[in-house]
Amino acid sequence: MPATSEKILQLRQLLADRFGQAAFPEEELYPTGLPVLDDVGIPRAALTEIVSSPASGAGGTLLLYGLLHVRAQRGERIVMVDGKDAFQPKGLPQGDLARLLWTRCHTAKEALQAVDLAARDGNFPLVILLLTLNSATELRRIPSTAWHRLHMLVEKSAVALLAFTPFPLVGCARLRLSAGGDFPLGKLHRSRSELFPALQIEVERRRIERRPNEDLRRPLRA
Repeated sequence: MPATSEKILQLRQLLADRFGQAAFPEEELYPTGLPVLDDVGIPRAALTEIVSSPASGAGGTLLLYGLLHVRAQRGERIVMVDGKDAFQPKGLPQGDLARLLWTRCHTAKEALQAVDLAARDGNFPLVILLLTLNSATELRRIPSTAWHRLHMLVEKSAVALLAFTPFPLVGCARLRLSAGGDFPLGKLHRSRSELFPALQIEVERRRIERRPNEDLRRPLRA
């Protein structure tokens, strides 16, 4: 068995020397301004899913408000599509709200239609889809084709689309993160800025995609 493994390694090396290694291009990243996300790297022109289950506590909410605040402070316009009209704007300064286009929907179907329009527009570098309070039954009825459609739209428009979901839902997401942290009841009276250091982001899945019609092999050696 060890001899067989050695032969496989030799064959791999021979093929690499002859045809070269596949070199994946670096993804263009969207700078969120939040170290907890920028350390991970949010891809531009892609769909990123952020899973924030009710059991994870305030993690997803903290992340959402922190992201909206930082981008607004940097003068960027943001579209947020609220799938259950559940967002509480009083948690943000009035100046931040002036930079936010908040689309209030009542069903996931309405929200997907609104996100479709925002992705097509292309004038907003960041689009947020908030589905964390929509029912599991409603969310599971969303066909996979709807997510693939959004994925293709943001690829063409170079928009960074962040979908906040209560459980893993978007099979075609380029990146899937989970948001959580340790938020005991005794600390929930503190401000968001005080709670933010306890926020934890984990990478559940990352897909690296090749650019279409691009030859990624090195030239053959003579």
